[in-house]
This record gives sequence, structure tokens and C-alpha cells, in this order.
Amino acid sequence: MLIELLTKRYPGMRAWLTQRLSALVMAVYSIFAVARFLIVQPSNYGAWVDFFQPLWWRIATLLFWISLCIHAWLGIRDVFKDYVPNPSVRDVLDKLLVVSLWVYLVWATWLLLA
Repeated sequence: MLIELLTKRYPGMRAWLTQRLSALVMAVYSIFAVARFLIVQPSNYGAWVDFFQPLWWRIATLLFWISLCIHAWLGIRDVFKDYVPNPSVRDVLDKLLVVSLWVYLVWATWLLLA
């Protein structure tokens, strides 16, 4: 049943499911982040550096950023489809969106894994 919904017969299902799964990843990360903030309570720069020191936390944060970029791309792309009637303007906006999200993702990766 699920495999059939993800075929070309239902083109929006894949995007819908991807956006829901990315939201789920972000929600789970947010719950863990709040719990970790309450436990560790970093108060200065050194404490924040220590907070992001564990590799597992940096990878989890990177997964959050990847999910955020995917979620934003799908959502804003649909907003452009609905509210920008000119296809050439919409294509330019889509390209600007993709470039900016890639820049944000590369920047987050550089910060987290450097």
C-alpha cells in the first residue's frame, strides 16, 4: 500500500511524506535538545563548546540541519508554486532558495564537524 502511494501515480505523496519525516526528525531532536539544555545548562563560551563537543551530538545536530533544509525547501517550493504565477520568476526564486539552503547546510557542516 505505502509503496503504491510513492509511485508516479501519486506525485505529491513523496514530497508530503518527506516533509512529515523531516518534521519528525526535527521534533525528536528538539525534545532531546531541550532536555540536554536543562541538564547541562551551558552559561559561557567554554560551556557551549563542551556542549557541542560529543561527536554524536554534532551528528544529531547535522541531521537536524539536513532535515530543516529539506523541510524548508519543500514548504517554500510549494508556496512559490501557489503564489508566484510567472514561471520564470518562480524558477529564479527556486534557484535562489536552493543555493541559499546549500550555503546554510555547508556552513552548518563546517561549524559542526570542523
